[in-house]
Amino acid sequence: VIARLRPMSAKELKSDTLPVVSASTERNEVTIIKHANRKTFLFDRVFTGFSTQVDVFDQAIAPICKDVLRGIDSTIFAYGQTGTGKTHTMEGDLASEEGRGIIPRVASHILEHFQQDASYVKFGVSASYLEIYNEELTDLLAQDTAPDKKLQVCEETGKNGTKLISVPGLTQKPVENVAAMLDVMHQAQERRHVGETKMNKFSSRSHCMFTLLVSSERALRDGTVLKAAAKLHLVDLAGSECAKSAAGDVAAVSNAAAKAAKARESERANINKSLLTLGRIITILKECQTNGQPVPRLPFRDSKLTRLLANALGGNSKTCIIATLSPSKLAVEESMSTLKYAEAAVGIINKPMQSASLGVRLSKGLLGAQGEGDAEAKGTSQDWAEMECRLTYAHQQ
Repeated sequence: VIARLRPMSAKELKSDTLPVVSASTERNEVTIIKHANRKTFLFDRVFTGFSTQVDVFDQAIAPICKDVLRGIDSTIFAYGQTGTGKTHTMEGDLASEEGRGIIPRVASHILEHFQQDASYVKFGVSASYLEIYNEELTDLLAQDTAPDKKLQVCEETGKNGTKLISVPGLTQKPVENVAAMLDVMHQAQERRHVGETKMNKFSSRSHCMFTLLVSSERALRDGTVLKAAAKLHLVDLAGSECAKSAAGDVAAVSNAAAKAAKARESERANINKSLLTLGRIITILKECQTNGQPVPRLPFRDSKLTRLLANALGGNSKTCIIATLSPSKLAVEESMSTLKYAEAAVGIINKPMQSASLGVRLSKGLLGAQGEGDAEAKGTSQDWAEMECRLTYAHQQ
């Protein structure tokens, strides 16, 4: 669990408000002052207003990329009040190399790793972009935007009892370089729901899940091939909002403005409902794991967001939560809520599983009288005991 404190905004400086939240990267702690009471929260890593996008990626996200390349599913999501920098952290400024966020940096890191390592005989990276708006799923990369095209979350049990979550019909776009990745993100940004609230002029009104499907085949020194496949979910959650802080005065405005305000209220209700469900699941998991109690049936089905994040919370995925904060006194209630939310997630234990297999390519000298076509088909299996020996050797390498 990571906390990131943004600098004071121009609006906050203009209003002459006081900063009441401070952070320390050395001690990995965040301190908040509320009504003359001081409380300190400890996290796995903390970033301040002086931390750059590069700092966040290098120190917190790059190790997760290594896990994905090894075949371990992973999830990164940003949570916080609207206007605290979630979208800046996850997407950033795509036009600026220094300002790019986690999503473009992760894609660039993985693609460059494949291109620079000659041991990879085959690799593939594809991307999908899913939006959850008012509990409806939208494919942000689909060419066909027909209103009757409904996406559904499907769930099935895979091997070893693992839970497999999928969205049939979701577009998967192959990505071969960074430029192609940026094109995908620009396309999605144009279609994502944003709107103006009192808290944020360009507030995200939906949850968005960007998914990278990474597969590879790597030749080892003994002639075997290590195959790996994993998914990396990068989630930009819509901002949590207090209705009193975010709503506008719609009593004496035009019908059009009143209608827009009503739509904002509906969006806010759906956003807060899904985030509350997420918070309930985190709290139940933490309490059960802390007290050594069996985990009851969790309410994942209460929202589309939590159904999609089922493996990230106590499941088979590695998970990183980034809590974004404002230092302003004006947002002290929301900042305290975010910190408690993040603190509840510290120490939750997942059980990641590696999706990798070891194949064997026999050399031509061992093929005997077999034809090359038959050899390629038959040379991929061998005695089980020998396979175990080769797997042990591969781990040692």
